[in-house]
Amino acid sequence: MKTLIKSVAVLGLLFSSIAMAHEGIEIESSVPADNAMLMESPSELAVSFSKEVRLIKVVLKNQQGDEVDFDFTPSKEAAAHFSWSLPNLSPAHYQVKLIMLGADGHKMKESFSFMVH
Repeated sequence: MKTLIKSVAVLGLLFSSIAMAHEGIEIESSVPADNAMLMESPSELAVSFSKEVRLIKVVLKNQQGDEVDFDFTPSKEAAAHFSWSLPNLSPAHYQVKLIMLGADGHKMKESFSFMVH
């Protein structure tokens, strides 16, 4: 019984340490900025994170759910800053959804949105 209690305690400590390691990775800045209202189409999409990550998926969709193709390729190397050229965007509300991997391979999701008038 003591062995079981020790095992559960060690596992609990291990999982809480892993969870704490994932905290703190967040978007520091983006272009366009989150909730930006733009008078013209942005020429680029850029995002900077508080720590290096590997981006495995970035999706840009308009309010109708149509995906915008901007030549995203999953990153092979970890970095804190990523950017891509954008095509001309029509006036609409856009959402950017990102899926990335932390240094330990943990999958995380972030998102931000902006509007083109």
